[in-house]
Amino acid sequence: MLDQGIISPSASPWTSSVILAPKKDGSLRFCVDYRKLNSVTIPDAYQFSRIDDTLDSFQEAKFVSTFDLRSGYWQVEMNNDSREKTAFVTHKDLFEFNVMPFGLMNTPATFQGLMDVVKGGPKVSTPA
Repeated sequence: MLDQGIISPSASPWTSSVILAPKKDGSLRFCVDYRKLNSVTIPDAYQFSRIDDTLDSFQEAKFVSTFDLRSGYWQVEMNNDSREKTAFVTHKDLFEFNVMPFGLMNTPATFQGLMDVVKGGPKVSTPA
């Protein structure tokens, strides 16, 4: 991850622990335990689309496109002011994410908001 620019060395006062979780194939998944950080995070109020509304929007469609982002969250660069909060400690050093890591409370809302913009702009609702 360091060589790919996903993480950088850190001097952050924030630290979270690393957990190696077993996968079904026996290999290990690198995870950071952000429970303490999430406990002091203000939740994003982004409203996710309801699945039935999304499916209804396809009724009149002539074409439907799909796309798959490899390591999707890692496609979103972290704000410089937020990077230090993603710091994690290993047996070698302290590192922080340059891109959005899995496990932060607001990561799904941030990612979905960006995907909504990509697929045609954010939903805007107006009072009736």
